[in-house]
Amino acid sequence: MHHRRHGIHVTAYSPLGNSNPTYSPDSTDLPPPLLQNKEILAIAEKANCTAAQVALAWGRSRGTSVIPKSSHVSRIEENYGAKTCILWSDDTKRIEALGEKYLHRFNNPSKGWGVDLFEGLDGV
Repeated sequence: MHHRRHGIHVTAYSPLGNSNPTYSPDSTDLPPPLLQNKEILAIAEKANCTAAQVALAWGRSRGTSVIPKSSHVSRIEENYGAKTCILWSDDTKRIEALGEKYLHRFNNPSKGWGVDLFEGLDGV
């Protein structure tokens, strides 16, 4: 990967997708919210973790820093628990397949800023 070859460390912005109540996938081309995704929930059940812990563990397994935001003590503790969430290679492959199925950025300020921030990054 380009960033690793050049010693650039990546930090995942909004690693839990968008759980903002204003996000409502009312069209079939939008993915369900990450923490409600059936694949993520199935992996979480198998790993005895929460969906958030699975998402964070996956991000960490890719070598990225993950910085989930919360002001709720229970969620902060839940997020910290991702350190002990074990994902198997078939789990990570299932999660990676979601990116192929849904090429969507939950947080994309491009339109509001009038700049195409992700041009060429998704192979599109």
